[in-house]
Amino acid sequence: MLGTMDFVFTQEQIAPLVRVVRFVKPDVRPELDSIADEETPLFRSLRSSLDDLPEGAHVIFNFGIIERFSTSFFQVMLRVRQLIRAKNGHVYLCGFRPEIRNAVELMGGSRLFIMTSEEQQAILKASRAACT
Repeated sequence: MLGTMDFVFTQEQIAPLVRVVRFVKPDVRPELDSIADEETPLFRSLRSSLDDLPEGAHVIFNFGIIERFSTSFFQVMLRVRQLIRAKNGHVYLCGFRPEIRNAVELMGGSRLFIMTSEEQQAILKASRAACT
């Protein structure tokens, strides 16, 4: 386990190129408050935690505990996706409640991210892709 950043999420390195980020707070709205440079505390924490991400890594975000997924949260995930894609990485989203998954899909999430229902499915896909 890589540890917890500000008690908003934890990370676990599953394999050299596969990392799982699990949100541990059901409501991350306090970490989405925008500041002058438009970087939210959540984005800064995620960016910092991904600094050591190797080239071609697969990062899985588990939203199982998340109760609300606002457009601000989606924008943070888009920025995180850019960081990971800049290192030729891949982003997986999993564990959404049905109503949140529908909202993410309406925002175009299924075109931008690899989405699975369960974390184990994402780990399997990421592990297979990391080996090729």
